[in-house]
Amino acid sequence: MTPWVNSSTIDHGLLKAMLTERGILAMIIGSQAVAFIYTLSSGKDFWLSLGLVSLFTHANAFITLAFIALVARLIAALNFKTELGITLLSFQSVCFITSILVQYSVFSPVIPIDWQFVLNNSAICGFVVILLLHFMAIYIDNLNTIAHAANAELEALQARIRPHFLHNALNTLAELCHENPDAAEEAALTMAKLMQVAFASGKRHSLAQEISLTRGYLTIEKYRFEHRLNVQWQVEGVDLNAMVPALIIQPLVENAVVHGIEPQVGGGVIEVSIRQNEHKLEINVTNPFNAHSKSRTGQGIALNNIRRRLLIYFGSEATLNTSQKSVRFSTTVMLPLGALNEIPDSR
Repeated sequence: MTPWVNSSTIDHGLLKAMLTERGILAMIIGSQAVAFIYTLSSGKDFWLSLGLVSLFTHANAFITLAFIALVARLIAALNFKTELGITLLSFQSVCFITSILVQYSVFSPVIPIDWQFVLNNSAICGFVVILLLHFMAIYIDNLNTIAHAANAELEALQARIRPHFLHNALNTLAELCHENPDAAEEAALTMAKLMQVAFASGKRHSLAQEISLTRGYLTIEKYRFEHRLNVQWQVEGVDLNAMVPALIIQPLVENAVVHGIEPQVGGGVIEVSIRQNEHKLEINVTNPFNAHSKSRTGQGIALNNIRRRLLIYFGSEATLNTSQKSVRFSTTVMLPLGALNEIPDSR
């Protein structure tokens, strides 16, 4: 299927795509190719002619690019056909006007205007721009294919982490029913509220919501572990309204409970530190660690899930690292602040 057929459903606008590195590079290459071919066919002094023609073609290209940047900034996203028309009309208009203006140059004024020169330039410009737009349509379709595939994977990862969260919470509730029925009733009410928040969240929510969700989970676990579970929070100088991926801190803390507190007879302390470092949000979770103790199976599933989601959201800008010092295991997540604010939430 050709890109032209798919273009009606394009999510990434053509105008914005023209302003990307790939779009600018394609435009520069196209402009220089036209200048080179035109110079070869002219039969005049090659280097002088190439320099002048290159100046003309690149001037046209960048004037048009400046206009497209202005339009993209002032006007909201349009449908593909409208953006296609704006782009083609912009290139043709600039080429037409500059082809007239260069004939009034102080170096070689042409009177009357050579309309054949103007029409030839416009025809060449139109042909090259159509090729450029065809290339950009293919590029945008590829972007959308990658974006849709990443979105589908993200949905799958999100769907996988939520049942995992529910499974562990239900296990806790089941144990409480035998050990402490009164606490089980309170935990069930807390879990109901927690499930509502966890499953209502989209792909992202505020840092404050994520912290609240994590605290709710710890409240449930506290019913089971009692004095064995102690949590120290350190949240300093952070923007609680900053958007973060949903279920990014809670699985880290859950991992710390399952593999750090549960295997320890005497329990231990989980330290949760959230700090803002310039344009990065640093989330650190530290828990007790005993290499000889046996914990539930599945260790690393949550970390791998989070690591993959971070890669989809932020690429190489976000990291998840683990380290072990003596009897403490630490997980650190670094997120670029503000990166999720431009991503619309969907469920």
